[in-house]
Order: sequence, then C-alpha cells, then structure tokens
Amino acid sequence: MIHRLPSILIRGLLLLIPSVPPLAAQTPAGDATSAYKALHAFLLDGGSAKVDNLRLKRDRAEMTFTGTFYFQQPVMGQITGAVFIGTGRFHAEPPPTIFEKENLQRMLKADVVESDFEEAVLRFTDDTFAIIGQSHEPRGSAVKQAQDVASEFEARTVRETGVNVASRLLLSLLNTEKPGVFIAQFNKGRRGRFTYVLDPQRRIPTVNFAVNGGEKGLVFAYNAGLFSNDMWFASYSQEDYQRGRVGYSDAFDLVETPKYSMMVDLSEPRKAIKVSARAELVSLTDGVRAIPFALAEDLPEFDQLRKKKGMHITSAKLDGAPLETIQEEWEGGFLVILPAARKAKEQFFLEMEVEGNFIYDRTETFDCHYPFVNGKWYPRHGYLARSKFDITFRHAKKYKVAGPGIRVKEEAAADNGNQMLTTYRMEQPVALVTFAMGPFKVYKDQRKLQSGELPVEFLSLEGSRQITGLSTASSSLSSPISYSLTIKEDFVMAEMGNAVDYMGALFGAYPYPVFRAVFHPFGFGQGFATMLAIPNADSARKGTFVFLAHETAHQWWGNIVAWRSYRDQWLSEGFAEYSGLLYMTQRTKSNSNLREMLVSMRDSLKEPPRTETGIGSKRVADIGPIILGHRLGSSRSMNAYTILTYNKGALVLRMLHFLFTNQSNGDGQPFFDMMKDFVNRYRDSSATTEQFAEVASEHFVHTPIARKYGINNLNWFFSQWVWQTALPSYRLEYGLENQPDGKVVVKGTLFQENAPEDWVMPLPLVFKFAGDKVARGTVLAKGPQQPVSVSLPMRPDSVELDPDFWVLTEKTSTKKH
Repeated sequence: MIHRLPSILIRGLLLLIPSVPPLAAQTPAGDATSAYKALHAFLLDGGSAKVDNLRLKRDRAEMTFTGTFYFQQPVMGQITGAVFIGTGRFHAEPPPTIFEKENLQRMLKADVVESDFEEAVLRFTDDTFAIIGQSHEPRGSAVKQAQDVASEFEARTVRETGVNVASRLLLSLLNTEKPGVFIAQFNKGRRGRFTYVLDPQRRIPTVNFAVNGGEKGLVFAYNAGLFSNDMWFASYSQEDYQRGRVGYSDAFDLVETPKYSMMVDLSEPRKAIKVSARAELVSLTDGVRAIPFALAEDLPEFDQLRKKKGMHITSAKLDGAPLETIQEEWEGGFLVILPAARKAKEQFFLEMEVEGNFIYDRTETFDCHYPFVNGKWYPRHGYLARSKFDITFRHAKKYKVAGPGIRVKEEAAADNGNQMLTTYRMEQPVALVTFAMGPFKVYKDQRKLQSGELPVEFLSLEGSRQITGLSTASSSLSSPISYSLTIKEDFVMAEMGNAVDYMGALFGAYPYPVFRAVFHPFGFGQGFATMLAIPNADSARKGTFVFLAHETAHQWWGNIVAWRSYRDQWLSEGFAEYSGLLYMTQRTKSNSNLREMLVSMRDSLKEPPRTETGIGSKRVADIGPIILGHRLGSSRSMNAYTILTYNKGALVLRMLHFLFTNQSNGDGQPFFDMMKDFVNRYRDSSATTEQFAEVASEHFVHTPIARKYGINNLNWFFSQWVWQTALPSYRLEYGLENQPDGKVVVKGTLFQENAPEDWVMPLPLVFKFAGDKVARGTVLAKGPQQPVSVSLPMRPDSVELDPDFWVLTEKTSTKKH
C-alpha cells in the first residue's frame, strides 16, 4: 500500500514494516513488578550532572540546559529519568503542513513553540543519558525541589492524560524497543507547563490521544478549564518528512486478537461490571514480552470519572498461571507481562479479569444500564483491530440484554434462580462491540429485503412515561432535558427495515445475520455491527429519517468498512450522513427537504468556531481540512469536528455523486457501483482516504464528465476538497445570442472566487424551456474566470448554475446581462 506525502499537505502514508527488535532479556517473574515500582517511585538517588548550555535535540525539538540534572538510579541496567533545575529553553518548529502551522497559531498565536523554563522532567529509554549525563557524578542526593518535581510528575501526568509514564518505560525496556521513547515536561517559563512526547512506536499518541496516523511526536498542555489537553502540534519524524513516507501506527501493534470469549457479570449494575475475558492472541513480531491494553481510556478527569468509573485489571493468567499486571487507578489501560518473550506468529491465550463501576445508570434512565463509553469496557490492543466475539451476560431476570450478533441462548442461571444467562455470538470480525441492559421488551419482525429475509429486533421500553435525557452518556456536564416518552416500536422497526433495505440496494447486501436496535435515552445514536443504540425517534419527519438512516448506514460505513486512522473518520461519518440524506429524500419524496438540509449544512461551514470562552474568529470551514478528523476540534474550535467531518464530509461525497452522474439522463448508478466496489474490496477491514480515492478514480475515468474534459483520475478532487479548506464562490454572467440557423448560444464568463488559482471544478448547468422542458449540462471552472459558450436548439426561459446544490460553495449565482 503506497502513500506519499505531497507538498500541499503532508498527508499520505507508506506502510513500512517496523524493525524487528531482538528477543527481550528474560527478566525473572516478579522482577518486572519490582522494576516498575522503581520507575514509578522516581527517586532521584542516582547522582547528578552539572551542565552549561548543553544542547539536546530530539527530532524537531531542541532544548538547551544550564544547571543541574538529578538522576534516577538505573532500572534494568539503564538510567531512565532525570529532573533538571536551572535555566533552559525549548524550541520546536511545527511540521511542514498547513494545518499544524495554523493550529499552532490558533493555540499560541505563534509560529513556533518556544519557551524558557526553570524545571524539566525527562523520562526516556533512548540514548538521552549518554548526552545529558556526560559529567555524571554518581554520588549525592537531589535537592528537595528536584525530588518534589519528580514525585508530582507521575501522579499528575496519569491523572491529566491517562498515560502511565513508568509503565510506558517498562514496556520499552522489556520489549527492547529501538529506538526508545522520550517524554519531557517543562515548567516555570512563559508557556507554563507543557509536555513533549517522542514515541517511535506511537503508543502514547494512539491510545491516549487517538492520534494514530503514524505521528510520533506531540506537544501538548493541560487545559484545566476543560479537563483535557490542548494539542499544540502532532508530527511525524523529520526523517519521515524527508523520505515522504511513514508507517501507520497499527504497523507497530504487538498482537492481534482473532477472538474474544467473555463472561460479563451485570448482576450488580449499580456497583460494578465484571468482565472475564479469554482472548486468543497471535504475536505479530518477535520479542513480545509485555503487552499494553487500552481500557476505559476515553473517560475524562472531570469529576474524577476516570478514577471512579474506570475499568481495572484484577488478574491475568497464561495457561492457568498468574501473570504480572500493572495499572494505576487513573490509567486508561494496563500492561500485562509475559513470563517469556513470544515469537512472531505464536498463538497463546490470555485470561483477564477486569471490573469497575463503568455502568451509566442515572435514575432518569428508568433502570436501564449502559456502558459509560460504548466499546471501551473490555481490554483491547490495537486501534479498531477486528475480532470475533462470544459473550455471555449474567443479569437479573427482570432485564433483557442487547448485544452484538446472534442471540444464541437465553436461560436461567443454574447457580442462581433469580438470574439469567444471555449469550451473543458475533462470527464476523468487527472492531467494537457494546451492550445495553434494561426492562426491555423485545419486538421482532422478519423483514423481506431485496437480498432475502432478515430478522429485525427492537429492544424498547413499554408504555408512556416522563423521562430526563442527556445530550451525552459520557459526561455529567450536560444539562438534563425532560420530555414525554412514548416509543412507537412499529414505526422504528419499519424504518430500520426500510433503511437497511435501501442501503443494501445502494452499497451491497447487508452481511450480518440480524439487525437490532436498543433504546437509550441520550441525545445521540451509535451504530455498531448488527446493533443500533438510539433515542426515541418516532416522528415521521425529515430529521428522524436522516438520523435513523445515518445510524443504519454505519453498518457499511464504520463496520463493514472501518476507517484506518483518525484522518479517515469522514469515510464513516460523512458517508453515513450523506446516506441519510439520500434515504430521507427517497422516503419523503421531497427535493425541497433535501435542499433545505443542504443549505443548512452549507451554512454551518460559515459559522464562527466556538471556543471555551465564547465565539472565535473566521469560519469553521477555515479550521482545517476534513482529513484531520477529530483533531479539528479543540478548545479553540469546539464545533469544528462535527461540522467538517459530518457536514462537509457528506457534501464532498455528494460532489462525487455528481461527477459520476450522466447529466444527459440523470443516471447516477455508476456512483453506487463505485461505492459497492469500495465495500467489497475492503470488507471486514479498514480503509484509508487514499484507498477510497484509488477506487473512485478507477471508476471515474469511464464517466461522461471524465471523457468530456479528458480527466483521467480524481487526485485533483481529493487534493482540493479533502486536503484543503477553500470554500469557493461561483458566479455565471451570461447573455443569449441568436444564431442564423435559429439556435441560441449562451455566452458569458464563469467566475471562481475565494479559491487557489489552480482550483478546478465541473459544475452543473440547467436550462429550462417552454413546456416544462429541461436540459442539463456542465461547465468547467478553471482558475479565477473561464469563458463559457453553450449552443442550444432554442431560446431558454432560464439558465441556472447548479440549482440543486451539487457542488459545495459559499455562494453560487447566475446573472443575465
């Protein structure tokens, strides 16, 4: 898979094979825990080194130090930490990308990250000590100020980020990572306290910041007002930029998990969820001695949620023998230490017990119980790595449980007559699963689809009642909203069946054995494979149709085909949003509804960004390209992710739909043929934006528009609309000239404004004649202005440039001379 980094925006990735580390040293059982305790204690009893204007360069960050380093004693034969007291400077230029430079300007109003400092904490497993410890004096204790800084660092970092620094160092040492990791935090300078991470194996960026496009470097600072971290910039290594290629983060996964077998104890949902997981693992490289797992990593620091509601490892076993595990109470994951290093392709089974008060069970949910964050309640290694699942839920008899795949068994527990065991099996590999439990009634239907029959289920609450819902299930910051709840199960199930049938016809047959939904009283929906989690949505109006179809479309966009990295999230949310628009238009038989929603989506791009203190400057459209995914959202642009990934993503896909449509007869089937091909090629796996562009280009060359203008790929389209931020305006000024033969020539100028000089875009042109006759064609906008000349058989009543809003613009107008 070849991806290169163009000059406009460093974007693509070449998947490189990570270097294979040597077999890790066989640390005896128990010694890993002892090593961790030493790393975590971070006692500065390893001597000191005085330095004068010492320069340390780590990738794009340069640091200078004048003062004293105080060191930790060696752990596993290596010094891995120091605290600096003195005066120093930090300097780091952002990567050579438009977004990173503009983001830094938004965050700091600066072109570079530059600050003085008087304190610094350095943790490392690379060769940092060889540089800063050249004048090392091994005797002597640290001054109190230095030890205080060291003692605060570990606890504060895990609380603010979920990163257990000592565990990350131990992982690096046990797996003999080459090169090692480098983490530095600076304080008492004009930028306050901030952190620089250089993680060649991408573990901290991926797990704790969901930055998994191959970035190794992060500069961030804790935002106490939002209980989160502001990322100043993220970057590949300088060597990656020079080569123009980089490896995705998942190339450094240590294991894959073909299957989970789990027992989930929900018998005391208001106290704890207990998960016993047997994970089938296969080592992906030699030398795997320690394996990190993510768990409840998305919980925030606010209200101590990650500490109080997080999931924690209680035991791990290999072949019945207990294993060493490491997890701090604020940590978003844990580390499992194997007794011996594993070789590549070696299969083994881990038995893990995790538990925590991870159920969302506020009283207004009517005794319904949901994971605090869907999909994050069981241990996972790898971003959206796919597995099969066999899950048995233990629960009280009064409840029903919704889960993934086929419900294969529902029976009384043999050891407790008041409890039930409900088993679900997901035989297709999927990235994420979830569940919901409550006093649900199961409504069933056997729906006849174009591709065959499909069982459809809805687990709903009976009767009419007053309910208080929240806008999100993962934050108590939201204000409760009270409303009357009467769920119309027949309506919901009918729309589920209609939507899945419609999507199957467009994108390929629904591949799963059942289609299920479960009610949850929150102001959002989520679409997991075979299972939707939806609020009350029972009114036959355009917003409801779009919403239900959007979540249904996630069966294709997000489940059958997942996004490869955060940069490809628009392939899920933008695609699902446009699928919802298509369904709504078909369902309501109303183009006016479509126009209204398209106008609203376009207008959202012109909104100012929302910030933590109010309204920002400029437009959301200018924040960044849709290829930046969740990184579009920050404390300076809190509404940007949804607007750009959902709305702009949908509008970009709609433009592709236009480019594939034959304007002479309105046939858009080639677009859906392309989308089906994309699904088939990447079925049960993940895909990148570049891979989607390749599929689209292969099909596009056969379209009338491609042939008319001699266009042989769609690289220009993706470069403009996915990798850049321009929001052009189009204006056609024209006149009508009668010809001697009775024909009429439309002659004028097409203006393309607020776009780069090389911006190119075909646009629809619609001619209306007497007797309700309509003719359609296209004109090519190329550069700031382009002459237009179109010959017609008769005089038109009107000429309109893109009246159906196919092409995304700030404004489109047509003016007759």
